[in-house]
Amino acid sequence: MKKLLAILAVVLLCLLAGVGGVTLAIGPSGLLKMAGLGGDETVEELADNGHAEEADDDGHGGKPKTEVKMPVMPFPEIIVNVTDTGPQGGQTSRFLKLNMLMVYDESVEGADRLIAREIYLRDSFQDFLRQLHVSDLTGSYGLAMLKTELLRRARAVGHTDAPHEILIADMVVQ
Repeated sequence: MKKLLAILAVVLLCLLAGVGGVTLAIGPSGLLKMAGLGGDETVEELADNGHAEEADDDGHGGKPKTEVKMPVMPFPEIIVNVTDTGPQGGQTSRFLKLNMLMVYDESVEGADRLIAREIYLRDSFQDFLRQLHVSDLTGSYGLAMLKTELLRRARAVGHTDAPHEILIADMVVQ
């Protein structure tokens, strides 16, 4: 009898773990939809059910939160030399071609300075990119480091926290 209860408990735990895994993979609304129990609400609708409301002056809420529009500033294509280690261990020069965009929050103080300082932003980006080694750009870590450093420099040159994200359209090392 104890063996039967132990087997039943293990099967039940495996079933619960499987349902939990599916729920994490496709989300609760996807699981409900798959089971035929509804689940037609989207994530945005779930977020709007009382969580994205802003309080009125009297504190009762009711106004939906306004979304901040974030414009995109495209940069002209940047081509710089980067260093690489050749097959015999010597330093060689390769080209890095980068197309990127900067997303910024125009509601933040100083966002208007970004457009006026675009050439200084580009110069700062080029100075940083020229110092890179090809190995600095490999893998997802290299891409994340590149975006982080470019964003940090954009905020420093613009003297504002308006730059929100750097988007890499394409990056080619030749």
